[in-house]
Amino acid sequence: MKKTILLLALACLTLDASAQKVDSIRMKDVLKDTPSRTWEKTDSTEVYSINYQMPSFKGGKAALDKFVKKNLRYPSDAEAYGVEGSVVMAYCVNRDGSVSDVSAHDCKIDRFNATRFSQETEARQKELKRHFALLFAKEGARVIRKMPKWIPAKVKGEAIPVKMELRLYFVDTSK
Repeated sequence: MKKTILLLALACLTLDASAQKVDSIRMKDVLKDTPSRTWEKTDSTEVYSINYQMPSFKGGKAALDKFVKKNLRYPSDAEAYGVEGSVVMAYCVNRDGSVSDVSAHDCKIDRFNATRFSQETEARQKELKRHFALLFAKEGARVIRKMPKWIPAKVKGEAIPVKMELRLYFVDTSK
C-alpha cells in the first residue's frame, strides 16, 4: 500500500493537447463552406470561427489525473531492476464517448538500476528493456480501456470521433 501511495504521488501525467480527427476527409467535408464558418476581413487578415468542441473527460483534467493515479500500477517485474519510463497511449474517443483503438507508442526507458543491469549480458539487457517497455504499454492500455465514457467532441453540434494521446509515467517507488 505504501508503495502504491508513493507511486501515485510520483506519477506525473500530461494530457497531450494535440488531438487529431480520425477521419480527416470527413473533417474537410464538415468544414467546407458551412454556415457555421464565418470570416471577417480586418486589414489583410482573415479571421475564421468554427463551432467545435474537443472531447473532455467528465470532471476535467483533475478528474482524469485522479482516475489514472488511482488505476495505474507500476509493474512488479520492473521493480527488481529499478526500471522507470513512460509511454504515450493513443486512443479514440468515439461519438458516444466510449474509448477504442487503444495503442502505445514512444515507449521510453528513462532509468534503471545500472548495477543490476551490468550483471546481465548485452543481449539480455536489450531483451529486458523491450520487456519493460512492453509491460508499461500493456499497463497503459489496461488503464485506458478501463476509462469511463468521455464527453464526445462536436462540430456544429454533431458528435465526431477524435484521436487523443496521453503520456503515462512509471516510477520505481522502492528506492
